[in-house]
Amino acid sequence: PAHVARGGPRSTGSCRSRGTAVDRLMSLAGDGFVRNIDSKFDQLQLALDEEVTSVEKGIAKFLAPERLTEGNQWRHPVTKQKVDAEKRMVLKEIPTVLTVALSRFKMDYQLMARVKINQKVTVDETIDMSQFLGKGGGEEDEEGAGKAAPRPYDLFAIMMHSGTARGGHYYSYIKSFKDGKWYVFNDAVVRPLEAKEGEDPLELAHGNGKAGTSAYMLMYMDRAKCPKDGEDVIPKGVLKVVEEEDKEWESERAEYERQRRLVCMTVYFNNKEIRIDMDKGVTVGDVLLKALGEGKAKAAAETTANARLRRYEPQMGWAQGELDPSKTLEDCKFARNTSLILETREEGAEWPKIDPNAIPIRLVLATEESIPKILETLQFSDTKGLDVATVMIDKTLPFEKAVEEAAKVLKLEYKEGKQTLMLIDTQKAEILNAAAKGLKERGTEPSLYTMNVSPGVVVYVEEATEFGEGGAPKLRLIEEYDKTVGQINVEFNLVSADTKKGGDDDDNAHVIVSKNKTLKQLKEVMRPVLGLEHVDDFRLKRNRNAEQFKDEAKTLEQLNFMSNQYIYVERGRPLRKGESNIRFYYYDAEEDGKMPFLFQIPVLETRKVSDLMKELLRYLNDAKPNGKGGNRYGLEHMRLREKKKGGPGAIFQSTCKLNRGLKTFRKFRDGDSLVIQKIAKPEVFDKAKNHIVFVLQFERDTDVLHKRKEIIVSRMTTLKDVIPMLIDIAKENNESKTVDVANLGLQKGKLTSATTVSDCVELKWKAMSELKETDRLQTAIGVRSEGTLIFCDLSSSVKSQPPEKKTTGTRRGKSPGSRFKRGSKGTGGFTGVEVRTSSRPSRPERALKIWTNEEKQAEIAKKAQLDAAKKAEAEKGKGAEAGQQKEAGAEKAKDAEQAPSS
Repeated sequence: PAHVARGGPRSTGSCRSRGTAVDRLMSLAGDGFVRNIDSKFDQLQLALDEEVTSVEKGIAKFLAPERLTEGNQWRHPVTKQKVDAEKRMVLKEIPTVLTVALSRFKMDYQLMARVKINQKVTVDETIDMSQFLGKGGGEEDEEGAGKAAPRPYDLFAIMMHSGTARGGHYYSYIKSFKDGKWYVFNDAVVRPLEAKEGEDPLELAHGNGKAGTSAYMLMYMDRAKCPKDGEDVIPKGVLKVVEEEDKEWESERAEYERQRRLVCMTVYFNNKEIRIDMDKGVTVGDVLLKALGEGKAKAAAETTANARLRRYEPQMGWAQGELDPSKTLEDCKFARNTSLILETREEGAEWPKIDPNAIPIRLVLATEESIPKILETLQFSDTKGLDVATVMIDKTLPFEKAVEEAAKVLKLEYKEGKQTLMLIDTQKAEILNAAAKGLKERGTEPSLYTMNVSPGVVVYVEEATEFGEGGAPKLRLIEEYDKTVGQINVEFNLVSADTKKGGDDDDNAHVIVSKNKTLKQLKEVMRPVLGLEHVDDFRLKRNRNAEQFKDEAKTLEQLNFMSNQYIYVERGRPLRKGESNIRFYYYDAEEDGKMPFLFQIPVLETRKVSDLMKELLRYLNDAKPNGKGGNRYGLEHMRLREKKKGGPGAIFQSTCKLNRGLKTFRKFRDGDSLVIQKIAKPEVFDKAKNHIVFVLQFERDTDVLHKRKEIIVSRMTTLKDVIPMLIDIAKENNESKTVDVANLGLQKGKLTSATTVSDCVELKWKAMSELKETDRLQTAIGVRSEGTLIFCDLSSSVKSQPPEKKTTGTRRGKSPGSRFKRGSKGTGGFTGVEVRTSSRPSRPERALKIWTNEEKQAEIAKKAQLDAAKKAEAEKGKGAEAGQQKEAGAEKAKDAEQAPSS
């Protein structure tokens, strides 16, 4: 940094001087050869290991001589032989500002990752650098050794790193030369470095031997060169450079700000284009005066009273309302490039009135001769070659009045329903007359404003000569558009009248329609090809597994049909908008808990749940789903629930619509599932009481666990409210036994699995006499919605005792080779644990071996020698075996000769 050095006898006048060092290599062969290479330096890079416990020791190790011996010998430049040598760096002159970098990052070749060394290294605030000067082992060094005066260097800046080798954050500690205090520079925050009394403020810089924060780079300064009281910290030469750079930066910043605030205006006046660039802070009146001056307006109009500026659209020739001369360009929200028109008047003349609601509309008359050219220009989004008439029409006028204005401009005889206005491009064709009729039917007055007609848009006008059914005009432009630009090919599979599903995709048909047709109109075209009687006899999907198209009023363009579109046809009534095919399952909590499939029918998601349950009951009683009979489960009252993977889920509130029957809004899709639960009596399930709790009764004297029951509670239900329900459940389970409230034992059951008898035997029951009846169920027992509550009679005898676990008293903590379970809080660190000792020893960690070329060759030769010895030994064994076999054969032959013949 610039403020740490001043000009002095050893300074070159720059921000900081550089040190001088000698890279010395000395032969140990006895010939006295020494090679010296001079170099400049301004920092020392210290490698960290166990010996480096402080910065001063790190510098000493950095400058210590290094012996080059054995496989690391040095090649003598004279004898060309490898000899032992000593290498070291000798400091001749130390810079005014010395930077010391700690190498805290390295590559770990076992992990194959870059890691941070979090070793603790004490950061010395003062180091006497005279001890490191001129200690190189030469004669000139030894003469000056020990004679150098002390040269203390003081620490004044530290770069800190917080994090790991993969990422972290850098910030700095800097010491002030004025008050001698340390400050933290962390991004945009500068604050004093505070520490408690008796603590080291640089404690974090030393590191703690663990992952975290530590010093990464240190900066020391020669105490003799530190600025004294009353002296300038920054040299005058440096100040001059900084001031010049600041001045240049301010100039660049001012130019950038000027360009950013500049508004480039084109003012049209007397068939001229006047270019004016001004700051957005000036007023419209200032622009007007400059435009009058550059436009050389006549004397009568040289005053602003006889001139005005208006926004202008040169392509459409449309000028908007008058601009207020007192407002600034910024207040008028001028864009970077703005077009204006300058208008003048004679003295005493009146300005023509401006309709603020008038917008320019470009009209093109569609005739037999112009229709081919219109369709051709649509591909290029251009009106070149067409007769375009521009008219200013009040956007708030009723639509029929706007049609009348357009007819006058095109010199047509206006008659209601005879002229049709259309917006056409390559993406869609919209008939404005039909859109206006739809708005009127919905109670909205149609106008160019309510129909979102943009200023400057091209509107095509066709005068009808023929009318179809219902008095609708036959539009030649739309017919030709559908045949050319708007045509798409729709491919679909065929279905037969006696099959419900679609046919094979290989047997396909296709029709060509306009993408402006609605889905219902497409079905009308497809119906004769499919051989069906009505459009409601089949439904359409994007593919076999997709949802069907439900809104048949949408156009194919709105449904994003492509130029070649495939759709899947399926027989059956099509779903309407808001309907979904829902699968229904049956569930009875009194039975085995299985959920058999009932039927699948379309359901309107905005249907009230109570009305839907009535319809489902009527359907069960009247129809015979799946050919297995109707209401075969004897359903009279039901509860509607969502279906989850493990069983029935939340209950739908009977007072709400189906899509809002749960706690959150639910969007239904085709194939979603719901559960019809059989209940004994009707109920109203609403927000005030919407929690289900499963209840189990366990009889301790017989080890009987009764079937699960369900009760409906609220979040605020207390034990006092639950107790009568438990007594009723106990009577239903066993009428011969009565349970006294005082003897009730309660406990929470499992959430993740079914509760068994053995689970109940091991439970530690909470006696009702120890609980408060006013406590909520969740607070007292810990049972939430869809949780399990188990109760028993504590006064009854106990048939089964909980099994005793083999435990051993062990200190909390992990013993080698064992698995353990921590004790609960409050056990004092001593708990019974079940010990499982592993017999397999852990595999020792293998260190990474780095080979030199010589070591590798020696290892290969050793391996080859061992292989040769093994081969020789094997051949010797084979020879001995062959000799033994030969001798055995000779003895057998001899015995055969001596044996008497038979």
